[in-house]
Amino acid sequence: MSLAPWAKRTPEEANLFNPALLGLLASEFIKEFSKAKGAPCPFALPFCALPIALHCKTRASLPATTVTSLYTWRERNPEALVGYADRAKSLRPAVQEAIRFCMDRGALEVASDGGLKLGKVPVSATKKFEFTLTRDAQECISAARLLGRWFAKAGTTSTILAAWGIKP
Repeated sequence: MSLAPWAKRTPEEANLFNPALLGLLASEFIKEFSKAKGAPCPFALPFCALPIALHCKTRASLPATTVTSLYTWRERNPEALVGYADRAKSLRPAVQEAIRFCMDRGALEVASDGGLKLGKVPVSATKKFEFTLTRDAQECISAARLLGRWFAKAGTTSTILAAWGIKP
């Protein structure tokens, strides 16, 4: 599955999945992951996290902190997997485009281990900027940050992906 050329996208698709917004979410996720883990973010994890952060029902059910383990939360919230595979699969091209967008602008870089790290021109959502966003966009940013910290504490990439039913 690939994205339609920019000029042929519907306005809703272009607005909701624009590379700047998704790039901001990926950058916030990677920043929090790297800060908590002390290492670059595995390349696969933003593809797992953004479909969670963007889905309103799943986002609303996320815990407020990372005290609850990812696996305990997943067992208590089996409905989070309903439709997740399709969302993740359909968002993959948009997340890929957002990562390329950020890399082209120096906001993200590929680390020596193949993971992702913030680039020389990192983007960040300041409180002043967030205040101008809709509540939905603010919640997506908060969820991306939480998921970054949560995934950093959750173990290996394989176990995180397995918790979400993703098989490499």
